[in-house]
Amino acid sequence: MKDKVATFAIAILIMLLFQAAYFTNFRFTCFGSNETIIVDGGSIQAAINNANEGDIIFVKAGNYSESIVVNKTVSIIGENAEKTIIDGNGIAEYIFHVIASNVIIENFTLRSTNPDPNSYSYAVGTYYVVNVTFKKLIITDVVIGFDIRSSNFTRIFGNQVEACKSWALRMREASCNNTVVDNLFENNPTAIYFADSKSKFSMIYHNSFINNSNNVVGYAVNYFDNGYPSGGNYWSNQTAPDLKCGSNQDEIGSDGILDESYLGWDRYPFAHPIAILEIPVSGEIFEVKVSTNSSINFCVFNPEERSLNLFLGGIAGTTGSCRISIPKELLSCDSLLQWNVTLSDSEHLTYLASEDEERTYLYFTYNQLNDVEIEIKGINAVPEFPHVFMLLVLSGVMFASCIFCFFKKRFLTEYT
Repeated sequence: MKDKVATFAIAILIMLLFQAAYFTNFRFTCFGSNETIIVDGGSIQAAINNANEGDIIFVKAGNYSESIVVNKTVSIIGENAEKTIIDGNGIAEYIFHVIASNVIIENFTLRSTNPDPNSYSYAVGTYYVVNVTFKKLIITDVVIGFDIRSSNFTRIFGNQVEACKSWALRMREASCNNTVVDNLFENNPTAIYFADSKSKFSMIYHNSFINNSNNVVGYAVNYFDNGYPSGGNYWSNQTAPDLKCGSNQDEIGSDGILDESYLGWDRYPFAHPIAILEIPVSGEIFEVKVSTNSSINFCVFNPEERSLNLFLGGIAGTTGSCRISIPKELLSCDSLLQWNVTLSDSEHLTYLASEDEERTYLYFTYNQLNDVEIEIKGINAVPEFPHVFMLLVLSGVMFASCIFCFFKKRFLTEYT
């Protein structure tokens, strides 16, 4: 009898664990031998030399000065992009030179390589690799920001590249199928340069191109928008109106996307620069994208209230406009008509809503004050504690109850 009870209890536990996994996409991870190597003021190159394939190199905040060859599949993560600085001291020919595939480099400030344009010095370069990711890098005072050479499926996400001597991003020698998303290219002679017609089929969208002498040079076949309603890029020299909406920009009403394409490349150019707001919930980061003519002071997400609050600044008496893209996993409604957008807890704002499989897009205008608060309320919000956690707790309670009942019955049988 006791074997049947124990078997039944274990069966219940297993069933509930798999139910939790099914409903929450919970992933069971087998931990391997990969290690995390900490660099605190020492040599990043030495850490790479001592690392094994797949290791993580975590670099503490501080000032570093070296040229680094990445010849292993490792992840190199800075503690803080603004405070983890690698300086070329005006003499380095490169800061990161990547010759291994599947590398990740994230959270650094990279600056001051050899200033001579004829040196073609760069902050980050790749050579004959695939699946390399560069994320949250601040790059300034170099000749070339990213030099992508004979490399495919490179991901360039969420970087700031400013004041380069030649190009913020150069793709050359048949570098194809790369993805350039959520970056800021500002005050560069040329933001993106395709050096040959074989460097093609890259996706370039949700970037802000501001005050560059040339935004894009080269005539290879590449793609500068992500379709509608996701949109394309912001170009500071684009002056088209925003009076229409829709995939053909021929429907009545503004949507935060300009009515004319940018040079025939970008079909859906944004009216205002694009900012990425990271919302942490239960150990996961959700990205909310905002294109607005107001300044963004901060935002607050409240899962219990199912609300996202934007705190914006601007010039009183002007008209503010905002196009916001919200992940459905974070906040959603069953119908586009169910959203509630209010200004400073009082005025209900009229909005234009659209959606795709993963995101909802809202556009609205408002009377700008020096400081305003805009609350966006949905119907469904990601829980503060994920379902898998609650189901695992329930599983544990039920399992403990079964064991308790079993031993209680056994005790009563043996001693009565």
